Amino acid sequence: MEIYKVVNDFCLNKRINFEIHVFKNYDNNFFDIVRQELDNKVYILDIETPSGNGIDVAKKIRNKDLNSFLIFISSYTAKYINQVVSSDTMFIGYISKRKNYHEELLKKLKKIFKLGFQKNIIRFKDQGIIYTFDMRNIIYIEADSKKRRSIIHTQSGKTEVRLTLKKLMQVLDYRFEYSHRSCIINHEQVFYIDTIVKIIKFKNGTTINLLSDSFIKKIRLQQTQIHFM
Repeated sequence: MEIYKVVNDFCLNKRINFEIHVFKNYDNNFFDIVRQELDNKVYILDIETPSGNGIDVAKKIRNKDLNSFLIFISSYTAKYINQVVSSDTMFIGYISKRKNYHEELLKKLKKIFKLGFQKNIIRFKDQGIIYTFDMRNIIYIEADSKKRRSIIHTQSGKTEVRLTLKKLMQVLDYRFEYSHRSCIINHEQVFYIDTIVKIIKFKNGTTINLLSDSFIKKIRLQQTQIHFM
């Protein structure tokens, strides 16, 4: 109930729409929540419970969900520290019940709010590496068919990943669209689209010519509608 109060007060203070689910064990009711596709999930997982180990539970969560936030809490932090660190579960914090855990939990909640509650952060796993991107900084993504990779172009550079555009599109939101079968663009980063010369110019000055006929047709239709209005 003390943990409940910290979470409840934090969410009320930040004016977040929220629900809190409390479980004594990692039972069927708990895993019903795990299976539900809910935005901004935060798990506060006790490591030692009568029904299971919170680290093992975290691994099960990560098999299906890379976007939720995980916080471990335990009275025996030294006992489990190596297991937690090597768990590859992308946890946001490991808190001891024996030392200022109210303050530490509040710090972790503030960090989570800053990182993810604005719905701009995406995370995905590729070849054992966890990637985190702010979607606002992604300019476009192109496929490299020779290397069988996708290249993510951001404001700070580019990153190659061994995921298809189709896989990446599944984690991107409404601001992204295929401009070509080998390219996804972020409309928020577009400066203009020239359907005659067939180029897209982005706000950072970069230009690409990856425009499909169907994309050009759609953009021309949109431009006509805007002109009419």
